[in-house]
Amino acid sequence: MKKKNFRDFEFSLFYQSELSAYIRSVGHFNLHDLDSASCRVVPFCELFWCIAGKGYFEYNGKRYLLREGDVWYYPPGSRHLFYPEDHFFHYRWFTIAGKSAPALFESVGILPGLRYGGKCPEDLFAKLELLIRHSTQNKRLQQLAVGFEILCKAASGVKRKRPVNNYILEARNMIDHDFSNPELNIQTLADILHVNRVQLSRDFSVQYGVAISAYLRNLRVQKGIELLRESDLSVKEIAEVCGYTSADYFGKVISTVTGKIPSQHRLNAKSRQ
Repeated sequence: MKKKNFRDFEFSLFYQSELSAYIRSVGHFNLHDLDSASCRVVPFCELFWCIAGKGYFEYNGKRYLLREGDVWYYPPGSRHLFYPEDHFFHYRWFTIAGKSAPALFESVGILPGLRYGGKCPEDLFAKLELLIRHSTQNKRLQQLAVGFEILCKAASGVKRKRPVNNYILEARNMIDHDFSNPELNIQTLADILHVNRVQLSRDFSVQYGVAISAYLRNLRVQKGIELLRESDLSVKEIAEVCGYTSADYFGKVISTVTGKIPSQHRLNAKSRQ
């Protein structure tokens, strides 16, 4: 059976066990679009390990970017929401159910959210895929042992060091693409890129010669002036397009940067026609 949002997939599922913690499911997916089935609250623990591509994960109102080697943990009761960054997100995953499942993650220091695990131990995931097809108590214990080994490897990953140019280029690309999002700011960028806010601000300024907040503001102002001059949209509508929730605040920004209020830009454009 072909799954709509996956180019490649494999998984097995097991629902019941007498153990207080057991491997419930395991698989590997190549996700190329948002899967509606992932947008749900689940009662079990789930770990994702990125093999290639990138994927966004949302948790407690924030969005995080998973890259190759990154690991994500959703604890029981979490609302799962994840999707590829650019139509390609290849990852392996497995779930642990039972009342003692969260304790396994806690015992090795894996907290909910993002961490760097290193190269995905695909051989261990493949071993789980084979073991889960057997329902004997002995196989259940073997599965749990392999799952715990995966957790230990995820917990022992040494935090990577990315080249400065790599993540600040990602930050600039995100601003260029999403500047109309009113929630986009330096803190959300730092959260998504999993870097320190002060470090991101400093490195961006060094690389591009402008503060990251000023770069974002300038893009919004440029778009606003363009729309004031070339469209019939209201000031309120233009403000929203440019990432401002308040038309008054948008007007203050335009006035501060250009020395003219929005209506003057519109009048000047009409007078030249």
